[in-house]
Amino acid sequence: MEAAVDMNAYRSSLRYIASADLPPHRVLRQLDEVASGGPDRRPATCLIGQIDPNRGQVTFAGAGHLPPAVVDGQGRTTLLPVQVGPPLGTGLGGYEPATHRLDSAQTLLLFTDGLVERRGEDIDESLHRLADVGFEAGSGVEDVLDTVLARLDAGHAEDDVAVLAAQLHHRCG
Repeated sequence: MEAAVDMNAYRSSLRYIASADLPPHRVLRQLDEVASGGPDRRPATCLIGQIDPNRGQVTFAGAGHLPPAVVDGQGRTTLLPVQVGPPLGTGLGGYEPATHRLDSAQTLLLFTDGLVERRGEDIDESLHRLADVGFEAGSGVEDVLDTVLARLDAGHAEDDVAVLAAQLHHRCG
């Protein structure tokens, strides 16, 4: 119950701070300041991304969270390098932006640790398993989600699993 209360407080603060349209690293910095000032707030991980479809780029900042992945048009998966800052609520700050190109043939994949982590396994090995998932060339968002959930056996995960997939679409007219 306490964890749910803390996550709700983080979510509310995040929505408020993000409404100022700040870059991701500044959102994390402000959220960390708010969270570290709260009494007995549990630390939390977070990955924030801001997509600029006109420039074809995405900017991330991470607070103790696993990196995002990109599935290219050929079905290959690459983990995007994002500097890992300390979890929110520690008051340590140190969040840095990482900007990457993104085109309409690529699928951006964000996920919680429950998707990849396995008890007794090194996290690098877990992430390598994700990077080894092969996708059909030109897979759409739903196909990417179905494939990653099936191949990583998300139905039997030891922790909660959340996965978000997105693709850029060019506007017509």
